Amino acid sequence: MARSILVLPLLDVHRAVVELRLAGCWHSYHVADAPALAAALANAAGSPRWDPAAGQLSVRIPRAGNPAGQALVFSLSEFSLALPDATLVG
Repeated sequence: MARSILVLPLLDVHRAVVELRLAGCWHSYHVADAPALAAALANAAGSPRWDPAAGQLSVRIPRAGNPAGQALVFSLSEFSLALPDATLVG
């Protein structure tokens, strides 16, 4: 991850939604394995990092014999910001 950003993700495990505050705005993402991300965040050895170019959240967890820990990488898909264009008549 060349240009990653330190983040504090908000995770809704039941809906598999991760929210990140980036440049002052909230962005919502879908994560495929929300329980695994929750476990990684609960055991994180440092701040998670967001790589916007790859769409990946990296969480380091402690590992014996590895002072830097092991990086677990989760791919996130951003929800569309498209607004509905239907109109109600009547």
